[in-house]
Amino acid sequence: MSNPNRLPESYYACDTAYLIHMIADMLITLTQHNDQIPINSTNLTRFHSRAAPSISIPDYLRRIVRYASVERACLLAVLVYIDRICEAHPTFTISSLTVHRFIATAITVAAKAICDSYCTNSHYARVGGIQTAELNTLELEFLFLVDWHVACPAETLQGYYHNLVHQHVAYELAEAPSPPPAGTMPDTLPDPEHAPDDPEAALAAAVAAEAVALEIPEVVNFQLDAPPPGLSDPSSSSGTG
Repeated sequence: MSNPNRLPESYYACDTAYLIHMIADMLITLTQHNDQIPINSTNLTRFHSRAAPSISIPDYLRRIVRYASVERACLLAVLVYIDRICEAHPTFTISSLTVHRFIATAITVAAKAICDSYCTNSHYARVGGIQTAELNTLELEFLFLVDWHVACPAETLQGYYHNLVHQHVAYELAEAPSPPPAGTMPDTLPDPEHAPDDPEAALAAAVAAEAVALEIPEVVNFQLDAPPPGLSDPSSSSGTG
């Protein structure tokens, strides 16, 4: 067996690909366990599909991260929200029939709650393979399930990140580097002559250029199936924009 990959101590320094791998494996384990639970009127939700979507959980996460510029904090927040909702609603389960809609909705909510910038619901819906009206309805349902407790402090996210790494056989945390001796200075300092006049404008321009370069594929061949019979059509309900 190969040695585990050593990951940085802080989640915000972790490569997104590794983070997706660990979260996807966690969700796969969870769905495989919960798929054994029979569906009935007490645990049927708006997040249920009639059949499991053909796209895998890792591919679905990678797609959303790529086309919606999802931050690492939002990925970890998905796990935080699962625990909060399942604690408040014991019959709620993350299964192969609910996980895709839950991911899309949780990332939409997390981006608005903890990020400085985020996409529109229509963009998240297009990337996630559902209708905008349905995402609006799922978002409101999600907020009620989590009792509007959507904030995720950095300490909480850091704890979830550490647990992910400790529970995964392919990874381990690297030892934190020793702090430099007091009074030392770095070998090099930023050159003020090459610094942008307006750093915020430069960052905004870079983000805009990346958004143009990442064109979302027009054909989404994994459109999430309609909810099971017995639930009202989300497209007939109003929601957030």
